[in-house]
Amino acid sequence: MDDSANLIDAFLAEMRRRYHDEIDAVTLPDGTLDYVAALVEAKDVETLLFMLKLGYLMGLQTGFAAGQAGDAEPPRDSPGPIQA
Repeated sequence: MDDSANLIDAFLAEMRRRYHDEIDAVTLPDGTLDYVAALVEAKDVETLLFMLKLGYLMGLQTGFAAGQAGDAEPPRDSPGPIQA
């Protein structure tokens, strides 16, 4: 694994540790697991990257909205203002 992959792996491990309960509580639409598995099997990296970027962008928007409201970070007991 190269340095970039190690950094990403470490970041994801830390986020899993820190936000496990909140992430585990998120309910995705029925069929999501099968859909992602099919994308992986088809090696559809473009769609997987799009999904990652979309999630990242939505997180940035949630954080920005929280900042505008004067909060240091978005409330952890809700998914934020944007829902798919």
